[in-house]
Amino acid sequence: MNQFGKLLKSLRHEKKISQRKLAELVGIDYTYISKIENGVQEPPSEDKIIKIAKVLGKDANAMLISANKVPSNFQKIITENKDVPLFLQKANSLSPKQWDSIHRIINEKQ
Repeated sequence: MNQFGKLLKSLRHEKKISQRKLAELVGIDYTYISKIENGVQEPPSEDKIIKIAKVLGKDANAMLISANKVPSNFQKIITENKDVPLFLQKANSLSPKQWDSIHRIINEKQ
């Protein structure tokens, strides 16, 4: 089972929603949900993951990342700001102290 499939199954059980009901609410076949959860099928498209997240009351971006997909709104930010690709290239080499500084900046009240 892939990471997204495990997450989907866990969240679905947490919400006490059947595969059939989730599939109906999202607009896909319930067998597709089963295949995703069992790692037989790749995660669905971004729009379907967003619908799944909404039904399950979860953050769509977190679910997309769990599916190894870059949310389209992130793609726009990456391509429109020349500093973002540079930051992403350097991110793996940042120290814990540097990450703490970044977290403080992100969480500052505007």
